[in-house]
Amino acid sequence: MKRRYYARKRSRRKTSPKFFIIVGLLVVALAAGIYLIVTALSNKQGNSLSPSATVQMTPPDGTAALPTQTPEPTPTPAPSITIEAVPHATENTDPAKFGFSTDIMDNSTEVDPYQRSEQIAFGSGDEYTVLEGLTGFRGNNYRNISSWGTAAVSEEKLELMLTKDTSRIGRWGGSGWTGQPLIVKWPAELRSKMTSLYEEFRNKEDFVEVIISSLDGRIYFMDLATGDKSRDYIEIGAPTKGTAALDPRGYPVIYVGQGLQSDGDANGCSNMYMRAFSLIDGKKLMEAGASSSDPFAHRGWQAYDSSPLIHAQTDTLIWPGENGIIYTMHLNSSYNTDTGEVTMDYDPVKVKYRYTSDRNKSADKGAGGRWGIENSAVAWRNYLMFTDNAGMLQCIDLNTMSLVYANDLTDDSDVSMPLEEDPINNTFYLYTGCEYDELVRPLGSSGPAYARKIDGMTGEILWKQEFTVHSGSVDGGILASPVLGKQGTTLEGLVVYNVTQAVTSDSNTSKLVALNTQTGEIVWEYDMGVSGWSCSSPVAVYSDKTDEQGRTVAYIVQCEIGGAVALLRADGDTCTEVDKINVNEEMGVEDSNNFEATPAVYNNTIVVGSRSNHIFFITIK
Repeated sequence: MKRRYYARKRSRRKTSPKFFIIVGLLVVALAAGIYLIVTALSNKQGNSLSPSATVQMTPPDGTAALPTQTPEPTPTPAPSITIEAVPHATENTDPAKFGFSTDIMDNSTEVDPYQRSEQIAFGSGDEYTVLEGLTGFRGNNYRNISSWGTAAVSEEKLELMLTKDTSRIGRWGGSGWTGQPLIVKWPAELRSKMTSLYEEFRNKEDFVEVIISSLDGRIYFMDLATGDKSRDYIEIGAPTKGTAALDPRGYPVIYVGQGLQSDGDANGCSNMYMRAFSLIDGKKLMEAGASSSDPFAHRGWQAYDSSPLIHAQTDTLIWPGENGIIYTMHLNSSYNTDTGEVTMDYDPVKVKYRYTSDRNKSADKGAGGRWGIENSAVAWRNYLMFTDNAGMLQCIDLNTMSLVYANDLTDDSDVSMPLEEDPINNTFYLYTGCEYDELVRPLGSSGPAYARKIDGMTGEILWKQEFTVHSGSVDGGILASPVLGKQGTTLEGLVVYNVTQAVTSDSNTSKLVALNTQTGEIVWEYDMGVSGWSCSSPVAVYSDKTDEQGRTVAYIVQCEIGGAVALLRADGDTCTEVDKINVNEEMGVEDSNNFEATPAVYNNTIVVGSRSNHIFFITIK
């Protein structure tokens, strides 16, 4: 059944004066009762000495009493948002304001209402996975981890360590947007069970593996330290444009979403699937999707660029689709730690959420409307937040699959939003941005794109910063995901955006812009000096150095169109380019090696794939 959202009128009930008289009498009676009880206890027969005077200070054997040891102080728990805090709509974010209607399908039947039998409740981002490393796009359910570990920086230099080659399938090859590699340090016990892992790596201490799902339809595996092939690639047979995800429970499973047709048909959507593969033996465990298109969807195109989330306690996979559906799937998965066997339902039971709004139906009228989710959704407790191709922000309750609030962000928004908790104000924030989309604007025109801070409890916009950008054959604006600076570092209080094809006086460029998280004001800018589309997301790297104020020195790694990789030192209110290399020059080739993909950084090593069928390992020195 379709659920439509209507504005609610609120009325306030007046309180009778008699109410306050009754409450007052009850308080007096309670006080009198307490007084009588205390008096009775104090008049009981017993020792008139104070309690301290009755304590025996000498043990029975006559030896002196041992001094009492002072217990270790209990660590003060970090402040947290109260359990009573619940996301809710305001007058400005009421779904009815935007003409929303939603539908829920439980397996093959439309239902309303819906209640999940096993309740989903995500923990904080640092509790998401038991694995060490980057296990999905931006690392966790808060999408706030862009690198792992600490970089020992002495020279502030970049050095190309090695290059690996990939192949092509149809017209596609290399790494596309978002294309972030996964980097994981497998526990020794699990590693020993992976028969697909070459023996030398099953037995290698401190082995860290790099995993890249590529546009050529393969998943590649390499040793982080040497770049050596660590196992045979998995042949998907269909391109992956987004970022894969590892199972956060430590199950040897990788989830990969198909992003494009293997024959390069940009309009066709047949045989598009979400898949899971065993990392024990490389076999396919699950395939969900449709042979043509999901008849439940408002849109036929059904690619899956989002990096999915897995709720460990309920064995639930959560995967947004470009067809405008949120898929949740009970996997019925298991992993036997003794035998190394991993199992999963090949076609899991699915609960699906579908939506539409006035904005979705009116955007891109030539195509009959716009739906679709390309960003990687963020999860807080039992709530999922995401944006879509029409610029609509939504928050849904995963346990009821109902829409909580919504807001209009102007234009196509593919940004994966980092989440920042604010226990003092009992709320959390989301940082997002939008494009200036040529599909709904005059081709070749310029206009506004916005960076925004959102109150995650209400969906209200707290501030926005406008940029003038150009859209030609591809969109200008904010496609990359911003990186949020950590406390105690030289990036504290800043959120860094990549604004691509920003209009300057005589051309356009791509630039990094650091905004004050409190006000949205520009603190510093870095011009990449490129005229083309450069949409790779910035990565924050934290070093082993401190500045004069005792802050950890932070760096930004930014990959650019044309093969350049920049290392920038953040100095609080300024930014300095300390080194930049161009992989084409380092290799002595003329390949474009355009970077669309987001790099992954583990300690001192950067790994990133280009569109020109290469994977680069770069060292921060």
